[in-house]
Amino acid sequence: MKIIAFVNNKGGVGKTTCSRIMAEYLSKEMNLRTLGIDFDPQCNFSNRFIQMQVDTTSREGRTPPIHPHYDPDDPNDSDWDGRSSIAEIFYGQGVTPYPTYIENLDLAPAYGEKLLAAESVRRDEVVEKVHNRLAEFLSSDDVREAYDAVVIDTAPSKGPLTLSVIKAATHIVIPTVMEEQVIEGVYGMMQLWMQESLRRPKNNPLHLVGILPTLFKNTTLLHNQMLESLKENQELSEYVMPVKISNRIVFPELDSQNANPHSIFDLPNSNKAKVEAVKVFKYIAERVFA
Repeated sequence: MKIIAFVNNKGGVGKTTCSRIMAEYLSKEMNLRTLGIDFDPQCNFSNRFIQMQVDTTSREGRTPPIHPHYDPDDPNDSDWDGRSSIAEIFYGQGVTPYPTYIENLDLAPAYGEKLLAAESVRRDEVVEKVHNRLAEFLSSDDVREAYDAVVIDTAPSKGPLTLSVIKAATHIVIPTVMEEQVIEGVYGMMQLWMQESLRRPKNNPLHLVGILPTLFKNTTLLHNQMLESLKENQELSEYVMPVKISNRIVFPELDSQNANPHSIFDLPNSNKAKVEAVKVFKYIAERVFA
């Protein structure tokens, strides 16, 4: 089972968009049984695939809805309140993924308040209570039998939740905007990747698929100069992907609840955004499943 995570400790670089399209590509275009996991307390990835509910008492404001398979009259469902999230792994509870409107794609949504609470444990408890929990969940027989691939969206952070994802992943992608301050975040994620690679046994490597330029504006001199600078950088050049995600309005439009179609892969084959998405995520999938 391949576990693909999109990571960058800088915000606004397109991690959620990339995670969403990757999950759609694997499930729709490759017909793989895919599990999407939202590890960002903001819950934007979750809200893309299921109707998250507004909770004014929650710091992050959104909670998972009642699970469609929950039956309050069923004695087997008496041990939970009908809401499930990936955060349950930190509280000794089971995770029940939600079906989505896409065949072959299930979702373990975020629950912002619970994720933030898990991350706030004492420093001496982090390794035991946070760092290894996701890896333990994804290595379970139930998960490995149910899914061929996992796609994880992460928060803009290098904190315990992101480290938990790094420890669980088989492959990571670092999306970045071509701006100097944002690219600084790439160095931070490269450092985490190298540190984790040194800790792992040789039979369980953490692969860096590459650095993915996102929100790219072909007509902007700065973006072109920064991309060329990355390609010439001795430390990073070999990791810069030969593909990129352009700054296209269709990507945020498809995030709308009322979007029609819902997926970029349902657009006509002649659509430029779809052509680009197929090129980018086919490249990533070929690197992951080679």
